[in-house]
Formats: sequence, structure tokens, C-alpha cells
Amino acid sequence: MTAPNGCRHCGLPERDHARQWIKAAGWHAWDRPTDSQILARMTARRAARATNALKGTR
Repeated sequence: MTAPNGCRHCGLPERDHARQWIKAAGWHAWDRPTDSQILARMTARRAARATNALKGTR
């Protein structure tokens, strides 16, 4: 799962990033994610946690 503050283009954390290559962005340095990306990632993380919590109670 992508960290909420992972790179805008590839999702890697800033600390582990250096230079990365992906088809959509080419070679790039870490770039701050947009506010909407951060929110979407946090929402997905919360939903996954809730799903895992439900699996543990059955």
C-alpha cells in the first residue's frame, strides 16, 4: 500500500526514493503528492484497516 506522503508519481517514500523511472513520469525525483492524493491514500488505508479488523473478529 502506498504511504500517504509517498511520491506523487510512483508512491515511494521520500527517504527511499532517490531517482526513479516509471513510464508515466520518466526519470524523476521525489515530488510531493497533491492534497487529493494524500486524502485518497489515507482513505484507502483506513478502509483496508477496517476490512482487516472485521476479518479478525469473525
